[in-house]
Amino acid sequence: MERNKYCILILLGVILPILSFSQHKKKPDYTFLSIPGIVADGDLKEWEGQLYNAESEVWSYGLALQGNSMYAAVIIKDPVLQNEALANGIIFNLSYNDKKRDGARLFFPVADRESMRALQQEDERPVGDYRKEILNTTRGYYVIGFSKVVDGLLSFQNEYGIRAVANLDTANNLCYEAIIPLDLIVFKSDKIAVKLAVNTQFSRLQRAARNRNTSAMGPYGVYRQREPVLRNPYKESTEIWVVGSIK
Repeated sequence: MERNKYCILILLGVILPILSFSQHKKKPDYTFLSIPGIVADGDLKEWEGQLYNAESEVWSYGLALQGNSMYAAVIIKDPVLQNEALANGIIFNLSYNDKKRDGARLFFPVADRESMRALQQEDERPVGDYRKEILNTTRGYYVIGFSKVVDGLLSFQNEYGIRAVANLDTANNLCYEAIIPLDLIVFKSDKIAVKLAVNTQFSRLQRAARNRNTSAMGPYGVYRQREPVLRNPYKESTEIWVVGSIK
């Protein structure tokens, strides 16, 4: 009898921490925010107190549905993640239904590669100044997957109402704000999934790995070498999905 009690105590000592850990790791249930009077100008005052993950040292974010437009806001605090966002852009992705897949995507900032290389070859300068220079090299937005907009580079002064702004605030955080009018996309459902992500090297390697044939068994029964395990260099995920109704 005593032995059985001892075994039960051991099992509880193993199981309870696992249950506690899984509960701690449960992903938050994000929703589309309702924030009146948003203006996509890079000044995130309208979002104050509303952004998700606000206490994070890496990044904070929010998605808001206002009228017939979807708005996004991002604050990036981690300097390395800022550099990745400046070099490769923030992805604002509206799926065509509630499946978490690629849909209409807006990439911004889109740094000019030649200008970036020229800046990197210059003498060292303060980090804030360098980041502002990188922002100044952007020539427009890169869009793909829109029903009523041609894929490719889109001018800042466009007739579609697509707009994104990025700048550095007084605390040297990278602030991003964007708007996508919903009537530019033909949706398959009133419920859609929307992604905000920093286009990091890690995320690009993840996508490349998913696109490759990851089957361990090759032709003629020969086992292929497994893909190396990719590890996120940041303390938390640098992409989020929100699923909600647009009606």
